[in-house]
Amino acid sequence: MNFTVWHYFYQYLKTNQFTFYFALFLFVLSIGKYLSIRVPRALLDKRKALILVVLLGLVLRVFWLGFSSHIPKTEWKMPFIEEDRINMHAIELTKGIWFLEPPGVSPDGDRPPSGHRPIGYPMVLGTVYKIFGTNTVNAWVLQLILYAAATCLIFGIARMLFSSRVGIMAALFFSIYPISIYSVKLTCDEHLFLPVWYLGIYLLLKEINGKRYVLSWLWYGLIFGYATMTRTHAIFMPLVLGFAYILGKFPRKKIISTVLLTVAVMQIINLPWVVRNYKAWGVPVVYTTNLNYLYACVNSTATPEGEGWIPREGDEGYSEELSKLVAEDRNPGMIHKLSSREMTRWIVMHPKEFMVLGISRLLVFMEWNRRFGTWPFLSQFYEGSYDPSRPMEGRLRYVLEELAYATYYALFYAFLFAIFLMAFRWKRIKPLSRIGILTVGSCLSFWLLEHMVIYPDRKYRFPIEPLMMIFACYFFDHVMRTFRWEDAFRKVRSVLSRPR
Repeated sequence: MNFTVWHYFYQYLKTNQFTFYFALFLFVLSIGKYLSIRVPRALLDKRKALILVVLLGLVLRVFWLGFSSHIPKTEWKMPFIEEDRINMHAIELTKGIWFLEPPGVSPDGDRPPSGHRPIGYPMVLGTVYKIFGTNTVNAWVLQLILYAAATCLIFGIARMLFSSRVGIMAALFFSIYPISIYSVKLTCDEHLFLPVWYLGIYLLLKEINGKRYVLSWLWYGLIFGYATMTRTHAIFMPLVLGFAYILGKFPRKKIISTVLLTVAVMQIINLPWVVRNYKAWGVPVVYTTNLNYLYACVNSTATPEGEGWIPREGDEGYSEELSKLVAEDRNPGMIHKLSSREMTRWIVMHPKEFMVLGISRLLVFMEWNRRFGTWPFLSQFYEGSYDPSRPMEGRLRYVLEELAYATYYALFYAFLFAIFLMAFRWKRIKPLSRIGILTVGSCLSFWLLEHMVIYPDRKYRFPIEPLMMIFACYFFDHVMRTFRWEDAFRKVRSVLSRPR
């Protein structure tokens, strides 16, 4: 490994034009309280304000659906990307075709079983197509509904952690967030994953605040189980559940029983898929057959950017058995199993190298820079995926992508400032809010721990960005309402006037 953690950490200390714009934005927020600005009465009613925010987001997304010239693929034609695969699997489900590889993958002409993608969203989308017809307009309508549900849940989570005011700000942030708007035309897992995952988090926070559910383990198991079937990152949610219960001082028996039963339900609803995979490949595959892709970027050849390959002959960690299977490419399940074994072996045998690689990868994953492009644009405007008479290129694309980079830059640093602010004011935060903050913080922490292994695709960061928005808006609220320049100047004068 010829890289260091410091090299990647140093990128966060650099300033640029976004630094200036972010500072200017904070200054404008801070002086608003000194101006005689009347807030419209409708915005003082949190329910009406939330409705207006959701409507604003719907208008922006409907506009983008018409503006983007992306044409989703509805049959297997090369080239295609993951979002195309989701849509085509969903269409085939309406015909009784259950997750098969594209035609032409197998040299004998057959279509072998596929375990490449999580099945959660294609199943929901396929159901919509079956009921309302196979038309991508139905997919877009579904995604608009899922956006509205996610926005309401973001508001609800933020209200329980901080206040309704912060909730409205977080909902507004998400509604105008460029990446969320740009992605609405793509049939990607995140549209379903966000409201399902956030629903589970919302219910958990409600329970911490005193709400009692009958058979809570069943509801958590169904919700977190389906969330994991949609985006496998959520596999850690039983640990978050137990952590929240411990913070809430729930009875030990309830903690243990709820966590174990939640895990059981999560796997019971996934059992048909597990059985199908075992019949197909003769080995247990719980969710997807993707560990060969992960192992390629977690070994001695890997870089923090996610580059690397499964060790070849002469490389450290070379496995003749795995290499032979990869070359034959006939049993994805067995390749998945052996890749898991080899990746685990490398991590155990090289803990220091893994930590350096993992921390560096996290720093790459959370960066704001242009290194990997804007994922909704890369997925919408690759060759052959859009109306050639309306390409997205030149100055317009540059401006829209820069808007996405700048918005994430503000989100990331406001999130960091919020962490410092909460730490400084921790004892003044209500006990139940502290438990909620730590619970949501554990979701973020587990997600980041997973990305010490998973390649740093910025698309995989999107599901945690709305949670970051909640904390960022807590900081913005502080700047708007609590921070006062006269107090800051007074403290500066006090420090400067001290005798030396």
